Amino acid sequence: MQEPAKTQWAKIQTMALARAFSLLGTELTIFTLVFREKELGPAAVAALFIVGTLPVIIFSPLAGTIADRFSTKKVIPILSIIGGAAVFAQTQRLDTWAILTLLFIANTCASIIGPTWAKLTPLLARKDDISRAMGTIQSYFSLAGLSGPAVAGILVSQTGYVITFIIDGIFTTLIAVVPFLIGVNHEPEKLKEGEKTEMTKGFRFLMQNNLLRALIILVFTMVLCLSVINVGDVFLLTDVLGADAFIYGLVGSFFAIGTLLFSLFAGVKKFTGKQELQILGIGMAIMSLSAFGVGMAVHYIMVMVIWFITGMANATINSYGVGMMIKVTPHEFQGRVFAAFGALVSIASISAMSLAGWLIDAFGVREVFIFAGIAAFVAFLSLFPTVYREQLKVLKDHA
Repeated sequence: MQEPAKTQWAKIQTMALARAFSLLGTELTIFTLVFREKELGPAAVAALFIVGTLPVIIFSPLAGTIADRFSTKKVIPILSIIGGAAVFAQTQRLDTWAILTLLFIANTCASIIGPTWAKLTPLLARKDDISRAMGTIQSYFSLAGLSGPAVAGILVSQTGYVITFIIDGIFTTLIAVVPFLIGVNHEPEKLKEGEKTEMTKGFRFLMQNNLLRALIILVFTMVLCLSVINVGDVFLLTDVLGADAFIYGLVGSFFAIGTLLFSLFAGVKKFTGKQELQILGIGMAIMSLSAFGVGMAVHYIMVMVIWFITGMANATINSYGVGMMIKVTPHEFQGRVFAAFGALVSIASISAMSLAGWLIDAFGVREVFIFAGIAAFVAFLSLFPTVYREQLKVLKDHA
């Protein structure tokens, strides 16, 4: 891949804005499904997250290979239309098995589209601007995350469980035109005679690269400990702390506000590689303690404050952690590496969520959050020094 002569900020912003609208629709759907199915208990909510996560795990080698070996202008339009149709179908009142099937289809499409989008960023940004580009993209994502829960809370409380699916279906379908709108396309290099595409290349590269291996082990461990929050926060907020649908959505918005503010900062402020690494360490330390803080909260306002700080920490990972991965991964198989990274994180998440409902029922939501937070912080203390040391080696080699 030839590095662009200059970073094309206008195209990056247009791409990020379009993806943010699609993410906004997804936020509406997730909120609606969680709030509608919560009446069936923690196991039902866990089932939604598990089914939604499975495609990333099952299809990651295929998803990464498609991103690497097919044109962007073919992959994104086709899958956006299929995914949009699956979302529109959820406007009907369906049995649980049908809801889970449609969710699986929509997220299968998304699991392929994600690595396909990721391959476009290095085509538009110079290496020195990758972290700033990721900060810019994350800023738009954060705006969607900020407005999504609050908008969903209002729509669900005022209109019921239909309009959110319609909005998501529209946004998901319209994303099909974006590659043509901004005029950017990943055209894969042709294979040499007798050469075959290695579908497991992404997993092997993650495990063979010292930096990425250390980073993925740390992220995997932290996600394993923290994913119980995805299942349990609705019960802590509504059943224990007395929040309603609007407050539940508002709490999620404070996470997005924190992410947005730091993402905006990361998008305009350029740091050295060592400074990015240090900021990443602070962010991961805060993230590891978030479950403990939420578990100790005595009022939902405290949860809002914790989520605001955690959102800022989350932005350091999305801007600098992912930026590190892009910089050290050859472009010809970045799609497979991104898909493999997503799959490993999803395995950790789905493993935790599979147990979360049972653990919360057995021990209580506060107790589970506190234990998860302690375990995540121990993982950070054990594993981040390796990430720090390996990234310093990379920076020294490229100095």
